[in-house]
Amino acid sequence: MNITLEKQANCQVAAHIEVPADTVNSERKEIISSFASQAKVPGYRPGKIPRSIIEKRFAKGIEEELRDRLVRNGCSSAAEKEEADVIGLGKTEDATFHPDQTFTFKTQLITAPDFSLPDYNEIPVELEIVAVSDQEVDETINNLRERFAEFNEVDGPVAEGDFAIVDYKATLDGKPLAEADFEVGALAENEGFWVKIDEESFLPGFTAQLVGMKPEENKEVKITLNDDFAFEDLRGKELVYDVVVKKIQQQDLPELNDELAEKIQPGKTLEEIRTLIEENMKSEKETRRTDSMTDQILTHLTKDLTFDLPEHLVQTETQRMVNTMVQQGQQNGIADEQIMEQQEQIMDTAATQGRSNVKTTFVLEQIAKKENIEANDEDIRQQVAMMAAQSGRPIKKLVRELRDSNGFGDIQHRITIGRTLDFLRANAKITDVEAKAATSEDS
Repeated sequence: MNITLEKQANCQVAAHIEVPADTVNSERKEIISSFASQAKVPGYRPGKIPRSIIEKRFAKGIEEELRDRLVRNGCSSAAEKEEADVIGLGKTEDATFHPDQTFTFKTQLITAPDFSLPDYNEIPVELEIVAVSDQEVDETINNLRERFAEFNEVDGPVAEGDFAIVDYKATLDGKPLAEADFEVGALAENEGFWVKIDEESFLPGFTAQLVGMKPEENKEVKITLNDDFAFEDLRGKELVYDVVVKKIQQQDLPELNDELAEKIQPGKTLEEIRTLIEENMKSEKETRRTDSMTDQILTHLTKDLTFDLPEHLVQTETQRMVNTMVQQGQQNGIADEQIMEQQEQIMDTAATQGRSNVKTTFVLEQIAKKENIEANDEDIRQQVAMMAAQSGRPIKKLVRELRDSNGFGDIQHRITIGRTLDFLRANAKITDVEAKAATSEDS
């Protein structure tokens, strides 16, 4: 077999393959014999049909089977000659049977990228110490108190800690903000908007200017937005709000006692509620600590690595990221029209993340191979059993679905990657640091 290979960009190798006549004729005879043993032709006993009739009657099927077999074997031989990890094949082109009985075709071998692994032992990470303070527990309990608070309408004036129910409309440079040609959300106007008279509510400086106002009173409120405001087009801009206070409500918080605990979670005392809150907060912080460790490890492994990636894998992962981002937006109540307006930004973000994900996966696969980390049959059986239990499906039905969709390979891969991350985390060099103080932006 004559094989010519030419390396190309994006982990592709162009292959031109010529199969010699004797191989073509040998494969053809084998295929014809297979057809002859199974064919049914009126007037002939099975297995006794002349070869000439088989070749004529089943010419199309024989040629298709021969072409498929020659291409498959040729690609296998090309992969062996390349001595690389071939992970896929491109489209077969110019498949031709020649008068001299040879067969030629062209294809693309998709290979895994070639790169040198960085040192992955004792990767340095800094992690916040997991601790839950009494103040954090108190703040959470106070938030729960607010859920059971009662509100009483007052005549005013507006004071710190009150809730003002307001109507407002904003202008920018003398024009209604609602007419801006960029996204402004609910900043432009609102009716019946509840805002707590607190510096952390709504826009910085907004509620302070409402103090002293009475119901049905109107006021002009000016807000200058800072340089890190969420809406980029409004950074550094001054918004002028026409505000009308419709009503003023005072919040009456319930007492901190077992009666409140019973409302929060029936059958629990206040002390038991505090313990549950502390345990949940600790668990959340431990999860964030693990996530932070993983992020730092992956950044360390990939930040200085540069290598080509198979473009079809990048495109597939990019599309997966787009689907995920759109689905999350819809779940968060973002309208389809708004998602379409952000289509270009979504595509850019998905493309960047998709390329990063594919790169990271190849690095983790190489580490798994080097450390002999893999999932065995028992691991896969346990994972399938867990999937069946979580989805409420019979395990035999799930097994059939996975077999039909070649899903077992994906399960094995996920387990292997997960164990590789466990290995890297277990071998990381951890430096504990004090937790950063929470800010309003973190909440």
